[in-house]
Amino acid sequence: MNLNSFTQNKKKDVKLIVIGGTADVQKNMFVYEYGNDIVIFDCGIGFPGRDAFGVDLIIPDFSYILQNINKVRGLVVTHGHEDHFGAIPHLLKEVRIPIYCAKIVAELLKNKLKEGNLLIGTSLNIINPDGPSFNLGVFKIDPFRVNHSVPESLGFAIETPQGTIFHVSDYKFDWTPTMDKQFDIPKAVKLAQNGVIALCSDCLGATSEGFTHSEREIQKTFDEYIGNAKEQVFVTTMSSNISRIKMVVDASSKVGRKVVIGGRSMDQTVEIARRLGYIPYPKETFVPIRGCQSYAQDKLTYIVAGCYGQQGSALSRIAKDEHKHIKLKKGATVIFSADPIPGTVDLVNELIDKLTLAGAEVIYSAVQENLHVSGHGSQGDHILLASLVRPKYFIPIGGTISLMRAYSNNMVKIGAPQENVLELLEGDSISFSRGMAYKHHELDTHDVFIGSQVDVVSPVVLKDRKTLSTDGIFVAILKFDREKREFLNSAEIVSRGFVYMKESKELIRGAEEAIVKTLQGNKRKSRDWVAVKDEVEKTLYKYFQKTTGRTPLILPVIVEA
Repeated sequence: MNLNSFTQNKKKDVKLIVIGGTADVQKNMFVYEYGNDIVIFDCGIGFPGRDAFGVDLIIPDFSYILQNINKVRGLVVTHGHEDHFGAIPHLLKEVRIPIYCAKIVAELLKNKLKEGNLLIGTSLNIINPDGPSFNLGVFKIDPFRVNHSVPESLGFAIETPQGTIFHVSDYKFDWTPTMDKQFDIPKAVKLAQNGVIALCSDCLGATSEGFTHSEREIQKTFDEYIGNAKEQVFVTTMSSNISRIKMVVDASSKVGRKVVIGGRSMDQTVEIARRLGYIPYPKETFVPIRGCQSYAQDKLTYIVAGCYGQQGSALSRIAKDEHKHIKLKKGATVIFSADPIPGTVDLVNELIDKLTLAGAEVIYSAVQENLHVSGHGSQGDHILLASLVRPKYFIPIGGTISLMRAYSNNMVKIGAPQENVLELLEGDSISFSRGMAYKHHELDTHDVFIGSQVDVVSPVVLKDRKTLSTDGIFVAILKFDREKREFLNSAEIVSRGFVYMKESKELIRGAEEAIVKTLQGNKRKSRDWVAVKDEVEKTLYKYFQKTTGRTPLILPVIVEA
């Protein structure tokens, strides 16, 4: 669109700003703003890639929220998956915001907030999808039930001064759900009857034809593999996938197997699901992870985290024989009941290989199709929702760039004008004014990396860790004569992970000569040790780049002699 033609009074516009959740399947966070009112939808985490050394998770950039905190009226959570609510504790460390969510999300969130001493003083408000609407500033918000792989998932009709916007995050139409009611089509249609200016919705399944299958179809597969297993059974899925966990417990109970929940997060999820009636089994069905080795292993089913190949996850540690309580036996069956999300395929394949080498029979989607049913709608689901809501504008979220483009093409095929399908990247926004939508770049955002030992891992630290892992470290020890107040024309060299020093004498000699030459050229700066170290680092960087094509982490160290 021609942004130059956009001359409306921006104070009267409704803005949708993407903080996270487009071009990336994770760390979902969206801001709706009008005048002095802001409502946030979701606040999720992302999973680090294989080159994010020492990073446990990624959270959205909260800068815009913190800069406009006086406008924030509340944070609405669409459902209980980590990529939609897992970063809330990190936000609440910065500022307290009222939270609005389904009952099961509130219970999951309470555990996280207790761990961080954040529960006291936090306002948790339960959303009833069959109840009335609620107001946050000028925004009137109507919830309705949708189907997903976790119960109590919600879609929302947001009535704004510039028209109604539907925000429907992860969803599908499941006509035979395992533990939830069907998508509330009548309510969604009723909420859309006065017109919808925009549909902001899930696009992850945009390349899959037809409708996504029902969750119920997986039960037979679990019954077959768990029923026929002769040794241990391990099932890995998302820790918040309560429907899938219940199916595994169902299949195990049918053949007299006890269930071990491997991991604190998953254990907490199961306990909450039991308490709310979603997993209606007595405690005796489950075996504590401590001491599970004292039970007959061929009578145990382990449900563990690690379906995305996360390093440090329970399944990853089991594969490397590093788990404190669980030992993998040869002949064990390992079932992956989740498909890799974009960015995790290599990690998952590596984990499958490790498990196979350890003697397990690994069952995954390439081997057996009916191990995982997506919680995300396919093309048929997208077309059905669009037909029910009939928006003017279409905004795909929760998918990669290629999936957003596929969604856009699908909507155009069913009659949407090309210019009315708006693809947003993080930091982009749409302004709605007088029935029109104007796209522009609102702000610059960046990923925030969280480590287990240090809360926030800076990009500089992450870059150094990556360099260490690929090119090693080169330490140059420079000696400073305290009496003469000058550097000696020599240096001690230590190299680890870069070159083998005994076999690289010529390279090391050249580095020493480059260091001495730099020191001789810095006689006047000899007292400015910071400047000297910078010059030596730059010199060695250029030298190694030219001679080896590699650039290790270069660390000049000055000692007094």
